[in-house]
Amino acid sequence: MTSNRDIEKLFDQWNPNDIRAGDRVKVTLMTESYTARVVGLDLDLKNKKVYANLRLMDNTKKRPSRVDVSDCVTIKTPTYPGHHNNG
Repeated sequence: MTSNRDIEKLFDQWNPNDIRAGDRVKVTLMTESYTARVVGLDLDLKNKKVYANLRLMDNTKKRPSRVDVSDCVTIKTPTYPGHHNNG
């Protein structure tokens, strides 16, 4: 059984871009990129990865809503003009 402390260490090790739930991210897969909001994170011990569960900003195209966090980068710009970013 893995302890909570060990899980936290693995989470930090396998999440190099420090993605957190609630972050607005740019996802880049191969040649395509899109924006989304992270609604949750899953630790996959077997494959040694952290996956981001996403809420897509544009639902008109078929895009993955669960991706490896290494494919995500946090967007620091406001959501829309005049919006205050607390991050």
